[in-house]
Amino acid sequence: MNYILVVDDEEDIRDIYEMVLRRAFPLDVVLAASGNEALKILEERGKPQLIISDLRMPDGDGLFLRQSLLDKNYEIPFIICSTDPVHVLKRKFPGIHGYVEKPKIVGPIVELVDSVVSRYEVPPSYVPVRISFLLRLGTVHFDLYMKISESKYVKMINADEVFVQSDAERFYGKGLKHLYVLAEDADHYLTSIEKNLSALSDEEKADSSTMAVISLESIESVERLSRSLGWKEGVVEAAKNTVNLAIKVASTEPNILKLFKYKLNDAHSKYSQHVGLLALLNCGFCHQLGWISDSAQMKMGLAAIMHDITVDESVYENIELWNEAAYNSTDKSPEVLKYRNHPAEAVNLLLGIKNVPSDVDQIILQHHELKDGRGFPRGLVSSRISPYATLFIIVEDLINFLGDSHDFDVTIDLFIRHRDERYNSGNFKKVFEVLKENVAKSRAKDGRY
Repeated sequence: MNYILVVDDEEDIRDIYEMVLRRAFPLDVVLAASGNEALKILEERGKPQLIISDLRMPDGDGLFLRQSLLDKNYEIPFIICSTDPVHVLKRKFPGIHGYVEKPKIVGPIVELVDSVVSRYEVPPSYVPVRISFLLRLGTVHFDLYMKISESKYVKMINADEVFVQSDAERFYGKGLKHLYVLAEDADHYLTSIEKNLSALSDEEKADSSTMAVISLESIESVERLSRSLGWKEGVVEAAKNTVNLAIKVASTEPNILKLFKYKLNDAHSKYSQHVGLLALLNCGFCHQLGWISDSAQMKMGLAAIMHDITVDESVYENIELWNEAAYNSTDKSPEVLKYRNHPAEAVNLLLGIKNVPSDVDQIILQHHELKDGRGFPRGLVSSRISPYATLFIIVEDLINFLGDSHDFDVTIDLFIRHRDERYNSGNFKKVFEVLKENVAKSRAKDGRY
């Protein structure tokens, strides 16, 4: 009876529950991915003080788990969580302890558990976050600490610093499973995560008839690129699904849907090709970096399809010249000023979309920044450019560098050599190192290195 059992097939949701519960209650939190796994944990550890379960799961859903407990005469408080409305859940699970309708889980869960488990008399100053969760997200907006003792914590990762596989391995090598955030930061963090869950829920419910289609040419190009970049099998398909969801949620805003229909009506236009490649590659690179949460990929996909939404189609006939003009802060011509402001105009349109995930606006605003402060619109240096934005900038630069090249291996190798100095500081460095490592592994596998 010294633990709370959380059962959900989505790893991100399990990790969020753990944060919520360990923030408020002095009990161990044990995680299971299915009803059958939960039953095995009960056999090994005995009955928990409370069970929180998802409804729909493979290998034993919530109904199966509940019935199994009844069959064993286990009287354990049981909370069911689902996207189904509460009145539907009450019919399916009569007489249980509580019902939570996703995605709003943080407040309701704490309230329901509070009626069974006593809260901390003195709440902890630091809250654990699984390292695997941090890796899937790619970044957090708060400092991350390592626990040295019950009273001593040391800061290990600064706020807004990129988090990649090498960081995770460094902490795993110390035998750690968690890092920590300050309790007040955890509260803000959980609020932002719940907002992202709401956005993902809206995307899944969006009318598929509004979906724009990424061109077949873009998909084929990314499939070829994936081999040169050393991507794992299945990454392109996952990226395509994420981009389709991003297009659906953006299309729920009528003004944006109208722009999509106008600007993406020609799948062979330079604009359509660029947006398609950028969206797919952004999501694919998320996988290579270990940022595999739906939230992280959705942010990158949504930023890609929205970043140039206000730019005139003609600009793409000579995009490099327009960028050079915008980088020249002394150029005050009206047309250049308008182009220089297009990230802010795109963000203003973004505000019309319900439940936009956090960070998307920042990615769009920063996608033309440079490490030395010569970028636009704000002239940020590398230390102030967010991890997601650094990935976006590198990917867009790679697309422009590839141009009309048909030999992706050679051109990517040239890109890595030519850009090594450009991306050697701030969050750029870690992201670019992962790109280099994956390309090197791919070449070694093919016998080229």
